[in-house]
Amino acid sequence: MSAVPSDTEHSYLEDASSSCLSSSYDSDCSYDDSQVMATTNENKQSHLRLLGMQSRSTCGYCGTVDGSRFLAMRAVRLTCDDYQALIDRGWRRAGSLLYLTDHSDACCAYYTIRCHALDHVLSTSDKKLLRKIRRHISPAVTTNNDLLSRVCEIEQGGNLEVRLEPASFSEEKFGVFEKYQVAVHDDQEVSRQGFRRFLCDSPLLFQKLAQTEDQVLPVSGLGSYHQCYYVGGQLAAVGVLDILPSCVSSVYLFYDPEFSYLSLGTFSALREIALVRQLQCALPNLQYYYMGYYIPSCPKMTYKGRWRPADLLDLRTFKWIPIERCLERIARYPVFCTFDPDVDKLAITRERKDQVLDLVPAISPELLTPEQQCRALGQMEVLVDIGGLFGAPTRIASVSGSQLTLISDELEELALQTYVSVGEQLATHVTLSL
Repeated sequence: MSAVPSDTEHSYLEDASSSCLSSSYDSDCSYDDSQVMATTNENKQSHLRLLGMQSRSTCGYCGTVDGSRFLAMRAVRLTCDDYQALIDRGWRRAGSLLYLTDHSDACCAYYTIRCHALDHVLSTSDKKLLRKIRRHISPAVTTNNDLLSRVCEIEQGGNLEVRLEPASFSEEKFGVFEKYQVAVHDDQEVSRQGFRRFLCDSPLLFQKLAQTEDQVLPVSGLGSYHQCYYVGGQLAAVGVLDILPSCVSSVYLFYDPEFSYLSLGTFSALREIALVRQLQCALPNLQYYYMGYYIPSCPKMTYKGRWRPADLLDLRTFKWIPIERCLERIARYPVFCTFDPDVDKLAITRERKDQVLDLVPAISPELLTPEQQCRALGQMEVLVDIGGLFGAPTRIASVSGSQLTLISDELEELALQTYVSVGEQLATHVTLSL
């Protein structure tokens, strides 16, 4: 198996997504949810604020000036179960901002990727990396081929300490993040506010786990965490993680360039796979390691396919398909494809002369018949600032989806986009607001 392109490429929160969406997030930061909270009288239910389709910006992967568009929502509150459902439909988060690529007209294809953590077998390159780390920080010698055992032996036998703690800001973490961004991404505008917003603040509601006396788990519940790596007592790297009902989802990894020789980006992936195995004893359904997006056209992002067995998410059927089968399809249709061979007859050639499947994207209301659209709108309730729409003082009211047409066609379109992209269950049971 080929090596990871470089140890500077382990940003699971992709830079392109951050830059594309930062402007919409900034404009949303002043939003006052107090009246919405009073209206719903509920603080344990997910609350999603609909932001709509975002403007195009330069793609961080292929360099296209007018790159992909994203449908966005801001999560005021989000249960771990609901976020699991969202990422299983292709959504990702950056701080409290949720985004989904519009694949009907995207410059790059984004496929969510997951590893079967319980079945992963250490590859030759994995073992080579663990031997390198052991030489530098641990005198322990082992012939054990079990990933969890080998990782634990490294931590117990040397000066590497891994601490898993709730996501929170500290000057120590920010100092490492700042050095990483400057050295690796040439980012000269690093701010504490941005760091807090994207990598410390989380909309996920903590969900306490029930543990028996004989269970010793590294966490007490589901939610957002920082996995901190200390070498010789110095903070060397931080992995930003979401621990969800079915997976450990990697959000971002940053490290001190002083420790780049340890390949902590690659090691962190193995450590996070090991974390899934640790948690699985108490959470039988937690079996997967989600690594964000696999982007076939970007060599910096294809390294995620090295940890097998792995699946890619089909963005039409929302089924997980073994990556080997997916790569065969992607080779034939590099711009965007589903992994269902029965739709080959829809293949067309775009002006770019790339083969692509001409499919209605999973973001479009066109997926629904007129009758289904009426039913969907009838099921939805959206909180709307009625006063603000007419230049009057704020007055939050619950409006049915069917009534949105009376306000504007654009709001009806946004409601239907939300219904299609998040699915009927979420669209009809979470709090939605405009």
